[in-house]
Amino acid sequence: MAFARLRATYARGSELVRRVLATVPLVRSILTGLVRIEVIDRSMAIAAQAMLALVPMLAVMAAFLPEITEIALERFRDVTGVGNQATDLVGEELNTDQVRAHTGVIGILITLFSATSFARAVQRMYERVWERRHIGGVLGLRRSVLWLIGWLMTVQAISAIGFVLSEVDSFDVLRFVLQGATGSLVWWWTSRTLLFGRVSWGQLSIGALLTGFCLVLYSWGSGLVMPPYVASSVDQLGTLGLILAITTWLVGFAGVLVVASVVGRALVEDEDVVRLSRLVWSWGQRILPRRSRRPSG
Repeated sequence: MAFARLRATYARGSELVRRVLATVPLVRSILTGLVRIEVIDRSMAIAAQAMLALVPMLAVMAAFLPEITEIALERFRDVTGVGNQATDLVGEELNTDQVRAHTGVIGILITLFSATSFARAVQRMYERVWERRHIGGVLGLRRSVLWLIGWLMTVQAISAIGFVLSEVDSFDVLRFVLQGATGSLVWWWTSRTLLFGRVSWGQLSIGALLTGFCLVLYSWGSGLVMPPYVASSVDQLGTLGLILAITTWLVGFAGVLVVASVVGRALVEDEDVVRLSRLVWSWGQRILPRRSRRPSG
């Protein structure tokens, strides 16, 4: 009897899903896009490349630019919510003198090249979402390096905005809006840059907005969830626990990035959404007062 009820429940659920997919093209488009891009595998690939880029870059920066690295660690702690215990552990485990002694110009170049693997993983994700041919070689490497430098600088600016506004309790809404808007601009520029301009700014706008604001929410949520999780992992496994915790956070970060991009394309290409946006735009143009002409003479 229990097995029969379970089968009946599964059949009703499957029928409901089929009806929704048949009657709501937007949902079907989103699910089809997520399956086509292999959202879990793509998120794992981006997270893995981000981790491989983060560790050597952090070690080299700590050895040659200790002041900047300390600021970067503070910002990373604020964004991920890993807490002071994690950043203190990084400082204890990293021997900057040894890194400085064994790292030369070639080592720095290799570190920079390995860091571009994160940019290339994000580029492949956007190309898969928009079904564009992959551009690699020297041209792709040069674009990845330029994007990585610009992205790191803008992420620091976003974190600084959040840090300044977090000192004032009444600015929570303003902080969310500013961080989300700035992040949306960053990911708007990111998608356009890594796609080499093959997709228009307008088509990329919705995905960028979703990415920017969803990542702010993800960062805020991490501040609540990550500290106890990191503390437990570090107590049990030490440095390995910290690495696992950060990897988990990066997988979630990549998942938000991938899903927001897929949903953004589905919304932009959905006929009902396009028709609704045009109606809202024309309605707004009729209601908003037009600028009156100044009298001549």
